Amino acid sequence: MRKPYLKPAALFLAGLLLLPAGSSFAAEELKKTDASVTADLFDQVAYEEGVQFLRLGNLFRKITFSKSAARDVNIFDEVPDSLFFTNRHGRNRLPAEELQKGASDPAPGKGRWTVTEGQVEGTNPGFFIKDAETGRDFFLGFDSIDTPELTTAAESISARVFHAAGYNVPAYHVVKFKSEDLEVAPSAAFYDNTGFKNQLTKEKIEELLLFVPREDDGSFRASVRTLPQGKDLGPFDFDRRRKGDPEDLLPHHYLRSIRGLRVLASWVNHYELRNGNTLDVLEKADGKDVVRHYLIDFKSTLGSASHGLKSPQMGHEYVFDFGEFFKALFSFGFWEKPWQKRWDENDRNPGLPGVGYFDNRQFNPGRWKSELPYHAFKNLTAADAYWAAKLVMSFTDGDISALVETGKLTDEAAKKTLVETLIQRRDLIGRYWFEKSCSLENFEAAGYTIRAEDWMLTHHLTQSPRRYRYCVCKSGLRGTSDKPEFILNSQDIARLPDSFTLSIRAQKADGKWGKRVCLSLKKQDGGLAIAGIKREL
Repeated sequence: MRKPYLKPAALFLAGLLLLPAGSSFAAEELKKTDASVTADLFDQVAYEEGVQFLRLGNLFRKITFSKSAARDVNIFDEVPDSLFFTNRHGRNRLPAEELQKGASDPAPGKGRWTVTEGQVEGTNPGFFIKDAETGRDFFLGFDSIDTPELTTAAESISARVFHAAGYNVPAYHVVKFKSEDLEVAPSAAFYDNTGFKNQLTKEKIEELLLFVPREDDGSFRASVRTLPQGKDLGPFDFDRRRKGDPEDLLPHHYLRSIRGLRVLASWVNHYELRNGNTLDVLEKADGKDVVRHYLIDFKSTLGSASHGLKSPQMGHEYVFDFGEFFKALFSFGFWEKPWQKRWDENDRNPGLPGVGYFDNRQFNPGRWKSELPYHAFKNLTAADAYWAAKLVMSFTDGDISALVETGKLTDEAAKKTLVETLIQRRDLIGRYWFEKSCSLENFEAAGYTIRAEDWMLTHHLTQSPRRYRYCVCKSGLRGTSDKPEFILNSQDIARLPDSFTLSIRAQKADGKWGKRVCLSLKKQDGGLAIAGIKREL
């Protein structure tokens, strides 16, 4: 069995050698990174797509159709807690009230809020505010006037999904306020669509709020995001590590916790999952400076596209998709793309208000694409995707209903549609990626018997009978089983070394044998002990 945890360990020791004994890293020297959409677009679409063929390692893997193993996993092929990811719902199920609470940061109080800065995207305003009651800073975002409740609901629901899954996410709350609840700081300014800075006044705020939906009582509905406390270091990179951070030792495209985001994002159709929608914050933890990595901005999830309805190709194509372009070019326009079929099947219906264009027609979990072609997402292996699919499947129907309630949608039909779509989409993801790997979990050794739980059966993702094949490599010891229980003969075990590897495969619905899960076993008095687990890439 390969041991990918050896390389991170070596890198960690090398990092320690670079630091003077008894000193911490120079936090003040960490530079704030650029959040420019244009720079991100150029890096991923032009530069990275161009130079990938000049990197011999990448070129070899493309020729051999192989991928590199994740390097942030332990000997049981799981992702331990880190500054990127903390095991939550997937390890110990959270009650409904904890799921609905999300991140522990407070919502702003019900008193007056001071606007410190404003911004405009298209016709949609956003305001940075300071709340006197909590002493915290927040960001107020709004729905488009044509799609009330759509974006604010999507942010509230999706932020809680990612938080429960294990990622660092600021607190999001749906709030209502009136214009008289806002005060303006004397130094407040706002940036218009041209990028110019202008003075922000009470009159300008009133003008900007003309483009925001208003409730019957004259109040405004907004999504309020808590700003993390600490030094803002700008976004992190999905592919590269942050230089100068001794805790950030591996290029991020080797992290399962980053690769797996593609699977989580496909569930809620987080199309704008890009560098600019992340945030590194220099914080204090256990008395020392650390850089914690956050996901922010969930405006382009579910049926929302930042400030309006999602278009049908989002999730099916990159913003500049050369592969799809050449397919259309060489077919002379006769080839119908999956999203075009979906659009026609749906009678070009934009969906319910509050839901938008979010359904499961033509949804293929393996082909889902975010806005930009990050190598971390392209390097997703079957083992990475299986881990992330387990996180998705950890949400029960009741959990999903509880999460949708946090969107505070007033239309019961919209809530019902969202719940049903997310449940169906969850099962499509689980079935697809569990079949791509080996869905055996919760291994136990009792004497010379190895027992497991098949999550394809546990989650009712298949009606087909399941068969399993097992073997001990180079020993001639092999067999099949009709249930996830493998009884090994003590006489056969006696001929094996003290440590050996048991390889197990499950038969797929099409009759083919799937990928292996390999158990590292050790002999002990009267039986066996499981010393490690590794899944085939």
